[in-house]
Amino acid sequence: MTINPAINPYDAVAYPGHSFAQTHPSRLATIAHFHGMDPARPAAMRVLELGCGRGGNLIPMAAQHPESRFLGIDLSGDSIRQASANAAELGLANLAFAQRDILTVTAETGSFDYIIVHGVYSWVPDAVRERIIALFGELLAPQGVAYVSYNALPGCRLRDIARDVMLFAVKDIAEPRERVRVARATLKEIAEASDPDTFHGAALRQRLKQIDELPDNVLYHDDLNPGARAFALHEVLAVAERNGLQFLAEASFPNLYGAAKGPAQQMLDRMPLAEMARREQTLDLLIGRAFRETLLCRADIPLRHGVRPGALRPYQLAAHVRPAPARDDDKPGVARFSFDEGVQLAVDLPLCKAALAILGASWPSNIAWEELVERACRDAEGELGPDRDHEIARLDEALTAIFKAGLIDIRLEAPPLTTAISERPAASEIARWQASTSAEVTDLRHRTVQLDGVVVRKFVSLLDGSRDQRMLLDAMNAFIEETKGSGIAVPGLPERATAEEVAMHLKDVARLGLLRA
Repeated sequence: MTINPAINPYDAVAYPGHSFAQTHPSRLATIAHFHGMDPARPAAMRVLELGCGRGGNLIPMAAQHPESRFLGIDLSGDSIRQASANAAELGLANLAFAQRDILTVTAETGSFDYIIVHGVYSWVPDAVRERIIALFGELLAPQGVAYVSYNALPGCRLRDIARDVMLFAVKDIAEPRERVRVARATLKEIAEASDPDTFHGAALRQRLKQIDELPDNVLYHDDLNPGARAFALHEVLAVAERNGLQFLAEASFPNLYGAAKGPAQQMLDRMPLAEMARREQTLDLLIGRAFRETLLCRADIPLRHGVRPGALRPYQLAAHVRPAPARDDDKPGVARFSFDEGVQLAVDLPLCKAALAILGASWPSNIAWEELVERACRDAEGELGPDRDHEIARLDEALTAIFKAGLIDIRLEAPPLTTAISERPAASEIARWQASTSAEVTDLRHRTVQLDGVVVRKFVSLLDGSRDQRMLLDAMNAFIEETKGSGIAVPGLPERATAEEVAMHLKDVARLGLLRA
């Protein structure tokens, strides 16, 4: 089969769509507020996503915030039809989808507090790229935030070494599956034949390992699009400035320096805070960043840069952290903590140890600063000095340092989830709906999480708030019997469910961030 060039490639090969936590307006609002802006709150926000695909990112947002308005636009007719059908099935009256070319979108579309463009900018023609940034200037509310992601330079130059090999191999092939097959085979052949002791050969081998883990549809759209290109931050910002916009931050804020250490970090520290765009561009040159998620706002907004003492106090805090085993060389009073990002910290400050233990036990919930301090003071009461204000100031300093390392999440408003198991627990409507057909569901932090098998998926779908644990046990056993009677082999299907397993599943679902507050 040959694909007609007039057919949208995203109609020919669907791109996988799911939630992206870094694009959620709650996160964007928090970053904007941290920098001195007055962003729209979820209670009354207007959100536009350009290149929305099948709505995998926008639909969970709309379900979580029924009082706000959402609009998704995409060129793919198949994607928009599927997105609209899904929204209708869920009864989301606050969400609309439209099949449109970005070039035809005008100011008549309305004003928006948040505009999201994820996975589009690097993969569309120049005219569309220019229009995307122009639309930010035309449609963004006075205190609005625009998110745009793109492949970044100089990091993508390494990726393009392998991409050049694949694009040359498929230049005369139109059929998508054949393009992917030939691209994979050719890269493998060239990489394995190259000299592993050269920079070129090492780069080919590294990219080959990465591509082996990519789904075919991602490889087809991301790497085999001959028009795709990467951008330096300063190139994107030059276009933004022409449209009355300025650099706000990266969606990865506050991990200011990424992988920069030692002399690289010292170089960045010498640059004035007011020159944030220059600092960010220099960071890319130092660490070879290959992907950016840039936030823009209107150029006339005075921004507040830097992380100040007391900066965490207006926010709700969360951290995926747990106690770690002590080491033989640890000093007395030191406790170790492991973070989900693979980082381990040794902490000797009593109040900080108590606060991290509380955050770890509460994950994935957020806790207000005042509550966290009060609980930590109570838990560490016997170890605190006489000057409570001094101890709290030291805690502030310690948690701020951990926050700057990107290990603490802050929110203006806590995600609407709970880790407490109620009498009749309820998972989010979106997670229940997704679990009926997929192992991937969206949690209430807007992350995509994986459910372990058909049994867990069924369990999640039953959590509609109408069943207590005894009723859940009966429903699970009825499902097991029905499945056995169907003759369909289901891996991991138990003979019977037990009350202990129901309790365990509820704890697991809570830790995944699926239970509604």
